[in-house]
Parts: sequence; structure tokens; C-alpha cells
Amino acid sequence: MSGDNEFFFQVMLMGSWVNFPPNANKTICDAFQNGEKEVDFKLKIDGKEVNYTIDFLRMKQTSKYSKKERSCRPPWDLSKKLQGDAAETKEEGKFAGDDVEQEYKQAKEDKAAKLARENRIKALALLQKLLGDTANLKGVPEERLIEIRAEVAAGTRECLALELSEEEVRPLRDRVRKVHNTIQDLKGAIRVFARTRPFNQREKDMGSKNCLKFSEDHMTVQVENSDGDAQRFMFDTTFFPGTQSEVFKELKELVQSVFDGYNVTVFAYGQTGSGKTFTMYGPDNNRGVVMKTIDEVFRLKDEYSQAFDTKISFHMVELHNGNFGDLMYTKKEKAPKITVKKTPENEVLFDNATDVPADSPKQLWDQIQNGFESRKVAATAMNSESSRSHLFTVMKLEITNRSTGKVIKGKVTLVDLAGSERVKDSMVEGDALKEAIEINKSLTALGDVMSDISKGAKNSTSMRSTPLTNALSDSLGGTAKTLMFACLSPAEVNVSETIMTCQWAMRARKVVNDGQKCDKAGKAKAKPKRN
Repeated sequence: MSGDNEFFFQVMLMGSWVNFPPNANKTICDAFQNGEKEVDFKLKIDGKEVNYTIDFLRMKQTSKYSKKERSCRPPWDLSKKLQGDAAETKEEGKFAGDDVEQEYKQAKEDKAAKLARENRIKALALLQKLLGDTANLKGVPEERLIEIRAEVAAGTRECLALELSEEEVRPLRDRVRKVHNTIQDLKGAIRVFARTRPFNQREKDMGSKNCLKFSEDHMTVQVENSDGDAQRFMFDTTFFPGTQSEVFKELKELVQSVFDGYNVTVFAYGQTGSGKTFTMYGPDNNRGVVMKTIDEVFRLKDEYSQAFDTKISFHMVELHNGNFGDLMYTKKEKAPKITVKKTPENEVLFDNATDVPADSPKQLWDQIQNGFESRKVAATAMNSESSRSHLFTVMKLEITNRSTGKVIKGKVTLVDLAGSERVKDSMVEGDALKEAIEINKSLTALGDVMSDISKGAKNSTSMRSTPLTNALSDSLGGTAKTLMFACLSPAEVNVSETIMTCQWAMRARKVVNDGQKCDKAGKAKAKPKRN
């Protein structure tokens, strides 16, 4: 770390990173490379010699006179050669003070201290190698990125085992996050999965046939009507029906993105009775996406607990007939009206919704079960207990780095959408008819927004057109990560609704067509030739 191209340790002075002068820098670098946990040195400040100590574990400089602490950072945090994506902030000629000539003397070490020093040197070498090897991720295929993420995560654990501090391995944790979110970005702004369910008793009694064929590639679904006419639709992944654990495995990694400061949104879309609520919530003995997400959030909270404080809160609201209702409200008097508001940072808030602090997964699950008792349901021709509202379960995270004080905020929004069936199929009237019209209006707007996003639009004109899309305006598009389950009935009696669900889902993906027509044998029809 010496010579004409020397990288300097730096100290934070007056809001800027400033280099230590050359002699002091050499003293500090020698101690750092030798695996010392701290180093003493002197600087001249306004003509007076001042003694300082740098604690390498905390990366803090302390004046022995005033006891004032300042943040420091080592050369590998500056080097483009090692970091690749770090900004070079070295300022030639700007130093923290004047050099004081001194001779650095290394204290005698016992055997244990020598081993600790060797381990520290080994860990620092591994850290620098991992940062250097992963500096440029441009053009790296997804399979290799997944391997890199695992390698850097394993290297982080090894460095901690060799007794590097949490602050020292922070660049590796940042690299893991960068690789992870690069992988998620490659998978697309919106990922759409299809899931079917077994026949229910009503469909069995009607003698309905199966209208779905799933291909072995786990991506293609063919929907065939009673006349043998078929359409094929392609999804990111399909489940027929798959277990709750298999379903959650596909979105588990998105929970990590919440800890990285991203907003994550998961939807379930489909006609009434297609399995949306089962997929999202499930019964207590076979829990779905929501509870498994909660478990994963708390698992990551425990994993981060050594260096981070994580606050978790949640609220549960429903959108019924264009109005939001608080499912966590327990007082006798009338609940205050919930409105959607935006902060100056464009964060969407459900103003007046009860925000419940979350201390454990069990506490959240108990609260959610209580909330279900207040959800709006009504009988329709599709289902005797049809959900007539959009159900939002929102978890908000605030993660504070205890060393730096930096705060990261993330949010996961889990939405069980109301049934998407057409009004004529639901056979409702009166207030229920008004509900159905409002539901279809909001789902149409949501489809427009997701279609615009999948085509690369930065803003969608439909985002503020309904309360549903307005409430999701910070969780769709931009850096937000979105996953949707298209829930499909397998019964031929519901084939028209199933096709409509697939067509709606295709609008959310980057596809050219809404469905490929097939002949009665199930083969794709050739495109007509141009004259």
C-alpha cells in the first residue's frame, strides 16, 4: 500500500473524507495489514502533537486528549481496483494533519495473539479477493450470479469466523445484496406464476371435465374448451397444484430484497373459488405465502441481529366498494376513515390504519386470523362464501445499522384480490352487483398498470385511477419487485373465466400475444402468410 499509487486511510472531517498524511498512513496501514486490532499514532494539529488511536474493529479514530471519535475507512473501501463500483474520493494534497516522525514498534505477541493476527491477515486477503473477483457483474449469466452470491455469502461467514468485525465485512454484505438484486432484476419487473387446484365437490357433482394441460417445462398451460378449441399461455413458473412449500420457494428470495430496502408486492388473482386465499393464507396446518413470508422475515431478522436492529410492524386492510376498512381496529366506536397518502419520499401510507408492532410470527398469525373475521364476504353463484374485497396485509421493516446509524426501510405488500369473474357469471344483483362492478373496474386498472410496467413505461396513467392502484403506487414499477399468482380452476365449466384469467396475467408479462391459438389436437396453428 505504498508508492506513487498509494491508497490512503481516511478520516471523516467536516463532512468529507480526508487522507491521513503519508508517514501516519504507513503506520496505520502496517498495523492493519499485520492484523492488529488497533494502532496508536501522532499528528500535528495547529502546531501541537496530538495522540490518536484507531480501533480497526469499529473503524473509529479517537483523540486521547479530547476522547472525540471520528469515522475512518481503510484503503480497500476506496480502491476501484478492488471494489469496481465504489467512487474514488481521494483528494490529492488534502490531509488530516501534519506528519510526526516516529518509529512504529510492534509489540511482542504470545502464541494466541500471533494466531489471531494470522487469521486476520487471511480474512482480509479473502475479503479483498472476493471484492476484486466480483467487481464487474455486467453480462454475467443468471446461473453464475447465483453461484457468486453463494460464494460471497460463504466468504462473509468465513471472515466473521476469523474474527473480522461486522463493520469490516460490510462491503461483502453490500456485494451479496448487489448480486442478489441483479438476479431479481434479470427475472423481470413482474413475474407471473400459474397455479391450479384439485376439483372441488361442486365441480365433481356437475361431472365437469379437466380443461387444463400443463407441459413438462413447468411454464406452459394449455386451456381447452368443450369443442376442443385450445389456447396456450406461457408463465414464469406453473404449479399443478404444487405444495405450499414449493410455491413459497419461488418467492423466498424476494424477502431478502425487503431487507435491502426494496418494496416487494405479491398478488393472487383469479375467479372466486380458484384457490387465491388458499395460496396466500391457507389453513393453520398448511400455511401459504403470507405466513411463510412472515416466518422468513423473522428468520432474517435473527440472522441480521448481530449488527442490525430491525423493527417490524404491519397492518391489515380491505378495499371494499372503493373504501378502505381497518381489519385490525378493535375499539367499539366507529373506526376513522382510512385514506391513502404519500410522504415526500413517495412512500404510500394507509393513513389512520392501525399499525401493529410485530414481535413474533405467532403474534402476527393470531392478528391475521382475527382480521379474517371482519372481512367482507357475500354469496355468489361461483362460491357460497365469496370474498368481495381486496385484502392487503402489509409488513413494514426499519433496519438500523448499529455501527453506522444508517436506516434502511423496506415493505412487503401481500394482496389477496377479490374474485375476477364477470358480472353475468356471478349472477348477483343490488348491492352485490355494485360490488362486482367496482371490483372489475379496479382489476382492469391494475391490469393496465402492470401491462404498462412490463412494457418499460416509467409511469402509468392508470396508477391513480382507482383506490386499488393508487394504494400500490410505491409497490409497482420503479425498483419495486412484483410477483403474481394466476389461480386457475381446472374445471371445464369455468373455462371462459380461466381463459380470461390467463389473458389478464399475460398482460403483466413481457409477451407479444395474449395466447397462442391451437387446433383441436392441441398443436399451435401456423401464422397466416402475408400476401
